[in-house]
Amino acid sequence: MRMRRTSLAASLLSLALSAAALAQDPLPNPFKQPSLFTQPDSVAAEDSSLLNGSCPDGWNQDWQWRFQADALYLKRDRQWHDIPVISGPESFRPSNLDFDYKSGTRLSLGIMHEDFEMDFVFTTINDWTASQSGILSNAVDFDGPVAFGGAVPAAQSNVDPGLPPNPNFITSGTFFAPINTAALTAAEANELEFLKPGAKFSQVYNSNYQDFEVNYKRRAQPGRFARFGFGYRNVQFGESGLTALSGTFDTVDSATGAEVAANNGLSNGSLVSGGLTAPTLPQNAVGFSENSTVVPAIPPDELLFTTTLRAANQLNGVQATSDFLLFESDYFELGAFGKAGVFHNFASGSITERYSDTLNDPNAVYTRILNSKKEVASFMGQAGLTGRIFLRENVRLFGSYEALYLSGLALAPDQLRGITTTVTPAAVLDLRTQGSVFIHGGRIGVEILWP
Repeated sequence: MRMRRTSLAASLLSLALSAAALAQDPLPNPFKQPSLFTQPDSVAAEDSSLLNGSCPDGWNQDWQWRFQADALYLKRDRQWHDIPVISGPESFRPSNLDFDYKSGTRLSLGIMHEDFEMDFVFTTINDWTASQSGILSNAVDFDGPVAFGGAVPAAQSNVDPGLPPNPNFITSGTFFAPINTAALTAAEANELEFLKPGAKFSQVYNSNYQDFEVNYKRRAQPGRFARFGFGYRNVQFGESGLTALSGTFDTVDSATGAEVAANNGLSNGSLVSGGLTAPTLPQNAVGFSENSTVVPAIPPDELLFTTTLRAANQLNGVQATSDFLLFESDYFELGAFGKAGVFHNFASGSITERYSDTLNDPNAVYTRILNSKKEVASFMGQAGLTGRIFLRENVRLFGSYEALYLSGLALAPDQLRGITTTVTPAAVLDLRTQGSVFIHGGRIGVEILWP
């Protein structure tokens, strides 16, 4: 009787425990792997909300305008493949110049609707300017080091009084090369032509940048850490430079070191043979004279040589854009951006040289003008780090540091290397478009969203 009661109690207890076990959630299986087709709850919720016509919490899908105005402070390098203005102990060249930081403006207008944005950006930078000037202690010989080295010591000493004589030179590989060619013609072979010690030089270069772009990309949303897009961009980049050299003209007989009245200058024929165009009026085509032995005495010509270089680039093309959100909080955010594209570049360049007497005959002006154009492919890449401080819900303070690289450009000082006579006897300009420029600096501005 007792055993029956015990068995009945055990049966009732076992039934109760079984019912309780069935009522509990099953324990997870530690050996079961998650399905590869199962999406995280956040992604599933986002997709579901978008399919239902709504958006995740905090996202904005309404029409909205974004206006941003930035002040730029940028510097550019000068990666020129130039040639020296003169060779010798006081040689200098355009690449000795250094551009400082320049201010600029960037205006941006964004039109946002649903999950996309159309962005219009205009950038302009005040001209970068660099210059140098000075007075040369040594003479500037037109004949080059070989002809100078073949002259008698007395002639060398008359050109440059130093011990040993060590003048500067104009050669076929420097600025003002036609003067070297003229000085080496047969009519001038018996003398050395030069500017006396104390010649003055000056050099100034300007560079300008402007661009406009239209981009279509994903809209900035809370928690969206990467956005990509594409766009059109027009870039205009140009340079101009002026180099001047002036001084008192003199000559000396290379065989004796004395003054020879028969030929005390550079004749009109020699200058034209050097590739220069003579003055329009025949009475001004008199060449350059030293005139030290003429009676009554006429002062030596004061010569002024100038070379003006210009280059312009107009780039049009498409670019890919990317924006990244690195950190965000209720008060500020940090990000980065990148842009890259290939562009069609309509490039042009010109060289204008003038050789004149500024004292005795200011109308005796000899010139050489060369022009060239090319259409080439260029590349541009831009990247930067950004930061925003939220002043109010729709007002942000913006700052960034960025860098811009352009290649496939025509740069002004490079063009002297493009002068060639291989096709025709006259000099022609084969435009050099292998230049590049690197621009970097910071910007600060205000961003306003409406409504």
